[in-house]
Amino acid sequence: MSRFPLILIGAAALVFPASASAWTPLRSENSNAKKGNALMAQQQYGPALEAYDEAARELPEERAVQLNRGLALLGQDLSEQAKEAFVAAADPSAAPNVRADAYYDLGIAFAREGDALSQQQSYEESTAHFREAADAFKRSLRVRPGDRNAAWNLEYALKRIREEDEKQQQEQQQSEDQQQEQDQQQEQDQQQEQDQQQEQDQQQEQDQQQEQDQEQEQQQNQDQQQEQDQQQEQDQQQGQDQKQEQDPQESESEAAEQAQQAEPIPRDEVQRFLDALEQNEENLPLQRARRRSAGRPPPEKDW
Repeated sequence: MSRFPLILIGAAALVFPASASAWTPLRSENSNAKKGNALMAQQQYGPALEAYDEAARELPEERAVQLNRGLALLGQDLSEQAKEAFVAAADPSAAPNVRADAYYDLGIAFAREGDALSQQQSYEESTAHFREAADAFKRSLRVRPGDRNAAWNLEYALKRIREEDEKQQQEQQQSEDQQQEQDQQQEQDQQQEQDQQQEQDQQQEQDQQQEQDQEQEQQQNQDQQQEQDQQQEQDQQQGQDQKQEQDPQESESEAAEQAQQAEPIPRDEVQRFLDALEQNEENLPLQRARRRSAGRPPPEKDW
């Protein structure tokens, strides 16, 4: 049975699906199946599928029709529907060559999906699809041992499983490294925030302490000023009290002096003053007497 051309995927080659199945000589040729095969050769997959659908309605038990439907669907990149058709074609009731081709093409469908997922960096899903592809190629080899294309594709699928596992491990390691870097960065950010908060707290404490010191200094200044004011008031009050104490004495002295000025000098004292004057003696009482007698009329003589 002929194969499609090879498709290069990565460093290895994946053999394309089997061609549309021909009908055995013992069976009558179906016109829709024949039409579908001709359209498939021209890569007109949509019209070919329509023809195969008609053939499937006419020959519902013919598994080769499902195989051809799967190929037409795969040609339109309808992988899920194509896989369903290949599974139906691999029914135990199908001829061995149809079953072998069905498993082979099923492996191709899984491998193509696995490669697409790998390009999307979905390595875990890609590995799972290549495992399905390897299992399908193994089934094909069990039905048709010695198929070189199936063996080649099986080796390719196993190789891609190892590659996808390595990519997955690398991706996981990178993810762990990134997570570790993020954790470290987060710790650094937290430490920085804590340091900034500590600095802010210290600055706030310093500001508060400075405010308290200023308030204490102001309070001390106020207290000192108040003490000075009180002391000044006390001094003023003391001065006033002393002045009040001195005022009565001065008043008494002045009153006595006024009284002395008002009283007449006795005659014998006047005579004594006169005698002292004649003797040129400096006598303060005499001077006072002179001052007191100034402006008074002389006493009347009684002698």
